[in-house]
Amino acid sequence: MYGENGAAMRRELAALLRQHRIQHRIGGPAQPDRAALGQQILQYRQNLLIWCTQAMQATSPLLFSNLPTKQANPFRVGRPGITGAGELARALEHAKAHSSAQAASIEQLTTPSDNPVVEHWRELARAAVLAEHDTAPEVASHLNAPQAQALVGDVAAVAQALVVLDQRYKNTPGWEQLPQAARLGWAALAAALDVNLGQPDYTVDRSGWRPTTKPILGPTKPGILGVLQAEHNLAVRLNRSSPRMTNLRLIVDSQRILSSRLAPFATRIDIGLAERWLNRAATYTTLQRQLRGIGGRLGDCGLAAADGANAVTRLSTLPSDTIVEPRTLGGFQTLFHQIDTRIADVVEDGIERGSFVKRVTVPRLVTGTGQLVQPVRERYLPVTRPSDLDVVQTVRNELRPRPHIEAVGPGPTRADLHEALIHRPEPRDPGSLEL
Repeated sequence: MYGENGAAMRRELAALLRQHRIQHRIGGPAQPDRAALGQQILQYRQNLLIWCTQAMQATSPLLFSNLPTKQANPFRVGRPGITGAGELARALEHAKAHSSAQAASIEQLTTPSDNPVVEHWRELARAAVLAEHDTAPEVASHLNAPQAQALVGDVAAVAQALVVLDQRYKNTPGWEQLPQAARLGWAALAAALDVNLGQPDYTVDRSGWRPTTKPILGPTKPGILGVLQAEHNLAVRLNRSSPRMTNLRLIVDSQRILSSRLAPFATRIDIGLAERWLNRAATYTTLQRQLRGIGGRLGDCGLAAADGANAVTRLSTLPSDTIVEPRTLGGFQTLFHQIDTRIADVVEDGIERGSFVKRVTVPRLVTGTGQLVQPVRERYLPVTRPSDLDVVQTVRNELRPRPHIEAVGPGPTRADLHEALIHRPEPRDPGSLEL
């Protein structure tokens, strides 16, 4: 996620900003490899510039200035003003294009350095390369304007740090200073001030690239972990495809049984969680009854239904006095949240698209054929108004998890980087001997 890679970049930049007397740290004047180390640092810096320019390009459609502007005729097409973020994007592009350094290779990014300064730069460049997946255009297209402002604020802080570090490393043999460093520094400061006038949304840390979740194959885990393994596989396979109605009923029934039988294990650890699982079991009982009047043959998810049956079977063999760790209970709750959301989506989307139809009874005349039981004549018809169905109201009002709104702050790494930007070295004792 971007939160991990962004925090890694800010952490390494803060460590570099607190380092002074750089020439002595990279070996001193007598070190013949200072020029080679300086060129390697320039390559790592180029990776960081590439990420900064990419992030600004990805967020440019959502960037609007928070500074007050003079009133203009809204019906007259005028030339848009240059915002602080726009000027920062231009300055970063100019710095990247006019730098002669090449980006570091994969071997350089994955090979640790013996020099602590170069190692900080390597970790910084590595985090920047990983962050390119988090801020790619296809991922950034899901961001909103406040999240884009938070990302611009991060880029502005990185740009300010690069300008400060550029001045400290200027005496390194063969060092190439940032093109128009003053312009880049002022543009970064203007963009940061513009962003802070608004309300940046730091939930951007939760966005970004995530690895594909796969089923846990292989031998069955022992005890409660085997139940968790089957439930995990159910969640993964349910997200990959849509189930047909027969398999959906089996999955719903497995969740009903699993929630009711897991509740006693949670009672000894978290009574509130046990009550939530009992309520979940009651909801799935209602949903199971209401799904009897719904039919449909599209979809599959046979393996998901089998995973649900495996989870119930493995739980039935668990001793009743088993103590379940809070971390394991939290894993079940996370999987329950994912499965509930997915089942609610499947029911609503299936009914709206016509994959699921409702069963209605058609009146018929008794012909007196002599049969002891007269079968009920039934037909399946498309749903004209899905909101009229009880099953839709159940998944909307009871099954679907309520959105949890949590206030997210800037985090410790952003505050640490800001503190490092204004950091000043402590005055040395005149009587001490400087090495």
